[in-house]
Amino acid sequence: MLIFCDNTTEKVALLGVLLSDDYSSSAFVSHAMVSTPLRGSDEFHVLLALAFDLGTTNPFDLFETFFGASMNSNFPGMNQTGGFRTSRRGNVIKGEDIRYDITLEFAEAVFGAEKVFELSHLENCELCAGTGAKSGSKKRICSTCGGRGQVMRTEQTPFGLFSQVSLCPNCSGEGEVISEYCRKCSGEGRVRRKKDLKVKVPPGVNKGSILRVTGEGDAGPRGGSPGDLYVYLEVEEIPEIQRDGINLSSTVSISYIDAILGIVVKVTTVDGITELEIPPGTQPGDVIVLAKKGVPKLDRPSIRGDHLFTVKVDIPNRISTRERELLEELTLLSDNTSSHSRTRLKPKPVVKTTEAKAAEPQISVEIEKSEESSDQNDVWQKLKDFAGSVASGAFKWLKDNF
Repeated sequence: MLIFCDNTTEKVALLGVLLSDDYSSSAFVSHAMVSTPLRGSDEFHVLLALAFDLGTTNPFDLFETFFGASMNSNFPGMNQTGGFRTSRRGNVIKGEDIRYDITLEFAEAVFGAEKVFELSHLENCELCAGTGAKSGSKKRICSTCGGRGQVMRTEQTPFGLFSQVSLCPNCSGEGEVISEYCRKCSGEGRVRRKKDLKVKVPPGVNKGSILRVTGEGDAGPRGGSPGDLYVYLEVEEIPEIQRDGINLSSTVSISYIDAILGIVVKVTTVDGITELEIPPGTQPGDVIVLAKKGVPKLDRPSIRGDHLFTVKVDIPNRISTRERELLEELTLLSDNTSSHSRTRLKPKPVVKTTEAKAAEPQISVEIEKSEESSDQNDVWQKLKDFAGSVASGAFKWLKDNF
């Protein structure tokens, strides 16, 4: 048997009886009739009335009866009259955001671009202005929440009584439901449309950058504000140029002669074909910088990075006889200025194939003929030199004697 008194703890226990699922009016009356502290009081008559009409009475009236109207401000979801706060039109739900993926060319990511694409999203119905109701029709009070827009669910847990206030699932917190739906949107208040949208891509974006376009998402239900559009960017890569933040990098190949003497070569940059000066004595792996030929900074396009060129020196596997002779002469000059002695490797003999061996006798004959011709030229030159010396001596003798 429950004994009622003015103690706050026992008042809370009485609320547990009134709001419990297994509560019955007759049980409450039998408890209340034997409770002398409440018999004949105003609280007694109010509780008796609530006992027979709890299903249609606002549960927050019980809190006001026991603890006073000042308790309303301590419980969220209660208005000045002790009931639920209802926002109806004030509780507007924002529409969903949309994601759209775009692939940019390498140059577009560097310098920026304007991209036009077709977007499909939800917009407010023009016929019903987003309300979802047929033009001229009236709304009716929601039978689930009684027009409050919120419902309260109470559960008995091992830790005590637990109550939860949430939006009404039937009217979505509006307190009213549509009696006749709009024929165009079927009561949704939104219709799907396609439109061409132009997005300006700023200079300096990179793979994974996200652009936000405000208000281009789906429209909210019942005339709610639209969500946003998020554009995710992908960037095509090119083999000639690699990107590292705002700097670009490439590789330039030159011969060993060009590395020694220096050269001006044409290279590919994001600005087009540009001349790159390679100074004499450049070593393999040296980096030559083209200043301000990189990517503009995203938040400050006036600042650009650099384009870095790594030099690769090509060493030939084979050289001609003449090239070898010149290199050996160059080596002799280098050895004269160097204190270190060097031992040069002799060139490996060339392995002759079957076809080369078959043609070998003919080559040897040509070589012999060439050598024989060279010997004949040497003899003839000697005879000419001898005849010249004899003639010169005879002329001198005649001049001295006559």
